[in-house]
Amino acid sequence: MEQLPKATVQQFIKTSTNGDMKCSNEFVTQVMSMAREYIQLVSDQANTICLEQGKKTISGEFFYKAISKLKLDSQIPHLKEIEEEIKEEVNVKNQNRARFQDEEHLKQLEEQQKQLYEKAKLENSKSMIDDEEHGKSRKLHIQFEQDDEDQQ
Repeated sequence: MEQLPKATVQQFIKTSTNGDMKCSNEFVTQVMSMAREYIQLVSDQANTICLEQGKKTISGEFFYKAISKLKLDSQIPHLKEIEEEIKEEVNVKNQNRARFQDEEHLKQLEEQQKQLYEKAKLENSKSMIDDEEHGKSRKLHIQFEQDDEDQQ
């Protein structure tokens, strides 16, 4: 069976202890082993329940039934809270993803990008004029002129 990523488990432990505690490698290994065992136990039970009900896909419903069947009912309220937090995070990510697929939003972003480019170009031109007055190179000014030609 695959191991859980040690760095992830260590980060989880560090977060859970507010970073106040140091943990031995033995402790991290035990946590990894117990977490793997817990996942295996709940997954096996959920799979069994799913198959008994003639289903082919394990859903959250089977997860909670497995938790109950394993007599771990006291964990369910906390797990449901976590589930709601995860659903909210996914919802926010989906909304953000949808924003970038929205034509109007993309047009606004493109317009903002053009404005920022023009502002930078203007500031660079002013800087070039100042540099020319003081005998400095015009290399950047030439690059902007080439960029303008490429866009046309």
